[in-house]
Amino acid sequence: MKLSMIVNPFTERNLALAAQVGVEEVVLPYPGPGLEPLLTAKRRVEAAGMRLTTIERKIPHRRLVHRLPGHEEELAGFQMLLRQMAEAGLDLACYNWMPGEDWQRTSCTTAARGGALATAFDRAEVGANVTDADGVPDTVTSADQLWDNLQRFLDDILPVAEASGVRLAIHPDDPPLSLFRSQPQIITSNAALRRVVELAPSPANGICYCVGSLFPAGVDLIAGIRDLAPHIHYVHARNIRGTAERFQETWHDDGDIDLVAIVRELKQVGFTGSVRPDHAPSMAGEPNETPGYEMLGRLFAAGYLRGLFQAA
Repeated sequence: MKLSMIVNPFTERNLALAAQVGVEEVVLPYPGPGLEPLLTAKRRVEAAGMRLTTIERKIPHRRLVHRLPGHEEELAGFQMLLRQMAEAGLDLACYNWMPGEDWQRTSCTTAARGGALATAFDRAEVGANVTDADGVPDTVTSADQLWDNLQRFLDDILPVAEASGVRLAIHPDDPPLSLFRSQPQIITSNAALRRVVELAPSPANGICYCVGSLFPAGVDLIAGIRDLAPHIHYVHARNIRGTAERFQETWHDDGDIDLVAIVRELKQVGFTGSVRPDHAPSMAGEPNETPGYEMLGRLFAAGYLRGLFQAA
């Protein structure tokens, strides 16, 4: 297994900190169209002694999810991104099929250990999203239509992914509710992830197994890793306490998920891909402007995961 990280803010100091705690691969949020932003980021990452391997977050896709006007342009942009990733030497694109575009929370100031600030979700307060997700469109898209739209997307994108040598990894819905803000969601279980890879069998069609997204829904994570192992291209490691209706994120060593068992199982099934510390609390002195993605808490998480890798 390899340790990866989103470096935020993307500065030389933070790149150095990531390298110093043992991060091997860097994950970059979508930097905008064009090859040059990828090449510029790659040079900076390699100067710090790591590899830029993955694009994740904010790849334009909401029109594709709902089949809205402009979805053809989003598809063309996604296809071009894969070609440019290949040219720049990147090999993994993590995307999602969340109707609201990205993960959502109702609090970013919930107290974690020592007074650190963590994100939390409470279904009773769904009008108070605090993340940078775009939110759902006005028109509701049925679950059947979401699956149909995903099938069309995979049919269109996978030939380009295969030709480019770039793998795809779908991220589960977060929060993992089958109905959220009156909008169905479909990627909330092991069975749903299995259905995704069976919609379009391809070595490029895979999964981001995000344990923190799946666990609140009552998913058996160990069984999921065993069943889906050949299709897991990427792993997100974070910890939470609670259920899909009401949960908070915690320090990686302080929640309901047994990350020791998770890493042991990944080792057992022969997973050799990238694991990144996902959301972590914001620590004292940090601005908490990007909840879950401030730097210090994720440095702690990286060290914790590196220890688990060695123990496994």
